[in-house]
Order: sequence, then structure tokens, then C-alpha cells
Amino acid sequence: MKPMKEQREDLIRVTSKTLFSLLHSVIDANTFFMAYNNGRQNTILSVSNRDEELVQEGSVLPYSISYCSLVGEEDGPVMIEDTTCSPLTREMPITSDLGKASFLGVPIHLKNGDLYGTICALDRDHAFTGEDAERLLHVASVVSGLIQLEETTYFDDLTGFLRYSALESLYERELADLPTAVIFMDLDNFKEVNDGYGHTTGDRVLQSLAKSIRKAAGDDWLLCRYGGDEFVIVLPTDDSQRVQQAVDRLVREFREQELPLADEEEPPTLSIGVCLEADSLREYIERADTAMYRIKKGGKAGVSIFRIEDQQAELDMRQALQGGELELHFQPIVEGEFGRALAYEALLRWNHPTRGSVSPVEAIEAAEEAGLIEQVDLWVLREACMAQHVLRPAERIHVNITVKSLRDPYFVEQAMNVFAETGCSPGKIEIELNETTQRLDASHILPQLLQLRELGVTFSLDDLGSQSSSGIGLLQELPITTLKIDRILSQNAQSNRISRAMIRGVVAMAKELDLSVIAEGVETDEQHHLLLTLGCIHMQGYYFSRPKPLSQLRSESMRMKRAVCAR
Repeated sequence: MKPMKEQREDLIRVTSKTLFSLLHSVIDANTFFMAYNNGRQNTILSVSNRDEELVQEGSVLPYSISYCSLVGEEDGPVMIEDTTCSPLTREMPITSDLGKASFLGVPIHLKNGDLYGTICALDRDHAFTGEDAERLLHVASVVSGLIQLEETTYFDDLTGFLRYSALESLYERELADLPTAVIFMDLDNFKEVNDGYGHTTGDRVLQSLAKSIRKAAGDDWLLCRYGGDEFVIVLPTDDSQRVQQAVDRLVREFREQELPLADEEEPPTLSIGVCLEADSLREYIERADTAMYRIKKGGKAGVSIFRIEDQQAELDMRQALQGGELELHFQPIVEGEFGRALAYEALLRWNHPTRGSVSPVEAIEAAEEAGLIEQVDLWVLREACMAQHVLRPAERIHVNITVKSLRDPYFVEQAMNVFAETGCSPGKIEIELNETTQRLDASHILPQLLQLRELGVTFSLDDLGSQSSSGIGLLQELPITTLKIDRILSQNAQSNRISRAMIRGVVAMAKELDLSVIAEGVETDEQHHLLLTLGCIHMQGYYFSRPKPLSQLRSESMRMKRAVCAR
């Protein structure tokens, strides 16, 4: 596999040669060439010779003794009628080797003003004109635009690493049929860095991490900023010893990298997950991410390898997905005063063939352990979208999508495919963000949430008032439209004035911010009436209905219609 630098040069080479063929028709010169200048060397990237081979592609000269250095010094077009007579070139070694020639060169400037290289014309005896220089400047502008377009499309602005879409494209082209390993890296406690020092310092910390990764990386590694403070590295090997050496180099370089934080500050650490075997890049990343999450849950700062032979959970969950063991139950969200169903929350159920009914929490944990949580989340979304056509709620179907999926840059595209396949409008879906979301730096998921919001998807902030909930601050960071009061507050409100005060506070805040409020966990008539007096208009709980499978809801709806028609 070619290093990224070479792949970029291939693209520029092909484009410039096409432009040179056009130049030959308007400037009757023997040779056109493009050179890359890094201040030390002048490398000829592409050449078009008509008759005599005056310049050879791939040749390298010290920059200071190349004709291109004259262009860089002048920062504009340089035109020399006879290189053997001009005081600029007659003493240069290249002139002695080349002999008499006419030269025209213009600079290639990038958007930030940096000099990338030069576009030049060369002939034995040619009277170049100002019009010729303008034509070369136009070609240089096209090449500069190509470089800029490629960088913004394929490369992350902050780190210079590949974006995920570019990584996926390169993987499919270069590595899909070869042994591969994926390393997933996450910077521990990065939220505290952003909160304590500001996002500017946070960006500098990420740049420091990227610098250490680049120092550790081999030429054939693919480096990707996956999102926020997460990085994916693809290695062209599945040899465990070589992968371990790569991880050791990454950790060592990061520890030696100076970070822009106060000396007394505890430096951030890395949680790293590794996958050595999978059927696709997506699966590699999901499994490496799963391994990384084990480190996060176990105290952070370490390395974990995803091993298929240890993953009975994966076998069970694949069977659940393929064998029809998963099911959605739907609980109505009602208008509190009249009990009319306005929306439904879709709740996952796993009917295991030997263990019976598996709790939703355990099902999600099993899917995460198996590295299949994104497939489960997409299954949930697809089933909810199809159920929408049956339930036809006045408002929306609420679905629980895990953070692991929401922080995946690819998730939005997959969700769009689900909406297209099912014919469900995104505006009929509301995603609930639970307490695990609330412990996450919002920057991980915000880009994906904003894209989904543009499609029409809305978002609830769940579990407000639970003992582990601290998500109220996310109202300033995420596009929330609904607040869901946790069942603990709803059920304690009768006996606990703090709970009543908290509910009043949430309702007042929601009114000020033009948000909706749903009180969860309503189980008794007393709770129902008290919540009404506290200002809760929408409610959810066993008092109104337990979660039911779609088939039961459909039959109940049919019975109600028949009863109405019989009157």
C-alpha cells in the first residue's frame, strides 16, 4: 500500500499532465513540468516533454540550486530568455548540464499562503510572453484548488489525518483483501481539559496527540481522526506481535509528547482497543471500539484486544439479530388530563431461547460486548420506523439509541438509509439520550445530532432527576426538545417536597426554553393527579399502559374500532 503522501502526489500528477496537454496547444514549448518544493529538495512530480527529454519525472535536486528556487524567491513569475546568459542561472550546475534553454516558472500557492511548488515551461529557444505566464498562473491556481479540495474533503482540518469517508475509500481500494488490524484510541478525561482550559487548549492537546501518532506511525499506516478525541489507525498486518509493537510505540510517543497544560495538572491518558480480525472496516472499528470501552469501564489508561473466541455474547447476539429473538414493545406517552396516546416509546426486548426474557439493560450490554450495538440500534430504528405506519401517533415514536452509535460519523448515513427503506419521515422519530449520554463530552455526538436534526429528528433528554443523572447542563450543548422526568421523582413526589420542587423547576425551565416535558413512571391515580397539579401535561407509565408488542396494540386498536362502529 502506498503511503498517503504518494497517493496524494498520484492524484496531482494525473491532473497536471492533463493540463499540460492543453498548454501544449497554446504555448509552443517543448517541456512543461510541476515540482514540489519543501525548502530542502525540489522534486519533479510530473513532466510533459514533446520532442527532447529536457526534464525527467521523479528527479530530485537540492532546492537551492534548482530553477524553481528562483520562482520561490521572487514569489511570482520568472522569465529567462537564455539560461546560459542570465546572471540568475548561468553559474548554476544545472545550466552546465542542460545547456542553453529558455525558462518560465510560476509559483503554486496554497490557500494559507504557503508555497507548495512550481509550474514551469522549458524550451531550447523560446520567447515566452506575459500572456504565457498568465496561462501558467491559471494552471497553478487549478492545481492549488485541487490540493485544497482534496485536503478539505479527505483530511481533518485540525490534525491533517484522514476523515472517515476517506479512510473507508482507501481501505476498500488497498486493504480489503489483505491482513489488517485496527487500533482505536480515545483520550481519557478530555472533557475536563475542554471544561478547565477551553476548547482552544483542547484543540492543541489533540494536535499534540496527532503529532505523537504521526511520529510513531509507519509509512503504510492509515491515520484517521474518527471524531472528537477518538482516532482510528489501520495497520496492514494482523500479526499480533507487530501490532503490539505498534501500540507500544504509540503509547511511548504520547507519553514523551509535551502537552499544553499546567505542570501540576495530571496529564491525560489513552484508552486503546485493538481488533485483529473482522469481515469489514466497520466491523473492525466496532470491535476495536468495544475493546476500548472495556478499558474505559475498568478505570481507563490501558489496552484491550478484541478476541472472537472469548465472545459468546457475539454468537448469542448474532443469533438474536438473525433468528428473530429481538422484539420491540411500545409504551404510550399520553396527554395527562384525558389519557389520549400522543406518542410511543419503543423498548427493546430479547426473547432468549434458553434464558427466557432478557432485560433491556442486559441485552444492550451483550450487544456492546459483542461489538454489535450499532447493528442492534439500527434494527431498533428500522422496526420503530415500520411500526410508525401502524401506530400513526399524533407526535412521534421515541427510540433509545446508544452513545456508541450516535458518536459514529457513519450513523447518520445509515439512519438516512433506514428512513428511505421504510418510508418513515425522520420527523416522526425522537431519539432519547439517557444518562450514559450525559457522562459524555457532547462534542462526540453533536455533529451527528445536528445532521439528524436537519433531517427532522428530535431529541429527548431522559432520566432527569435520577441519582446518576447530571444531564441538565447538556441543554446548553445539544439540540434537546423534550425533557423526561425520571420515575424516581414522579413516584417520590407525594412524600418528598424536594422531588415536588424539582418537578416544578423542570416544568418552569421547560416553559422558559419552549421545551416539552414528559413525566415517567406514573403508576397510581394519586401520582397522576399530583403531577397534573405540578404542571406536567404529558405522562408515561403503568397507570396508563404497560409496554406491549405491536401485534397486541394492533389487535386492541381493531377491537376499539369495531366497538365504535357497533354503536
